[in-house]
Amino acid sequence: MKLGHIAAACLSLALGTSALAQQPTVLKIGYATSKESHYGVGSTVFCDEVEKGTQGRFKCQHFANSALGGEREQIEAIQLGTQDLVNTSTGPVGNFVPEVKIVDIPFLFRDYAHA
Repeated sequence: MKLGHIAAACLSLALGTSALAQQPTVLKIGYATSKESHYGVGSTVFCDEVEKGTQGRFKCQHFANSALGGEREQIEAIQLGTQDLVNTSTGPVGNFVPEVKIVDIPFLFRDYAHA
């Protein structure tokens, strides 16, 4: 191989690699409710801010309506690394982080100001 061919191959490889580096990382986010619900709207706003804050390096793929399983299954998927984000109620989180159960104690706070 001639030196010019090697340089052309290196340039081609560098350009190809830079194109790959510009591809955004897609994060899978799931929730149990519809995309129009408060979970869906909150997830959309969160993902829009992540995309904006990372100059498009990260984007989200939404999985609404328990498409990736129930809340517990989605938390387990996060632990396994097969899912990136979950927007979940506090209910199942206490099974994984017992300290979170404190916020689910009924009548813990007198009113909103006390909380």
